Amino acid sequence: MNRQEGKFIKRRDIILFLVLIVIGAGSFILIKTNLKPGNEAEVYIDGSLVQTIDMTKDDTYVFDTGKGTNTVTVAGGEIRVTEADCPDRICVNMGWVSRSGETITCLPHKLVIEVHNDKKNDYDVK
Repeated sequence: MNRQEGKFIKRRDIILFLVLIVIGAGSFILIKTNLKPGNEAEVYIDGSLVQTIDMTKDDTYVFDTGKGTNTVTVAGGEIRVTEADCPDRICVNMGWVSRSGETITCLPHKLVIEVHNDKKNDYDVK
């Protein structure tokens, strides 16, 4: 009898795990598809806004944070960090972002890039 109870609990755990995976994946897809395209990016260094970038114009920007240098490129309505002299270069590997609410972060340099759509929504979360 103990043997069957053990299998029943194991089967129930697997079903619960699969349900949670489906809910998580569905939520991720729903959030990703509902993000609106951004048209501006705010660049923060050490928590202070240093520049607002128009993402409709292709350009390259260099930010010296005092802890290092980041090169930011805007092309085709997308933005990314193309070069950084930080040791891990995670910010460079984050790739292109273009949707409102997406961010790029360089922790060693304390640089954050937040993509926004300058058209305000009724449900703006900030």
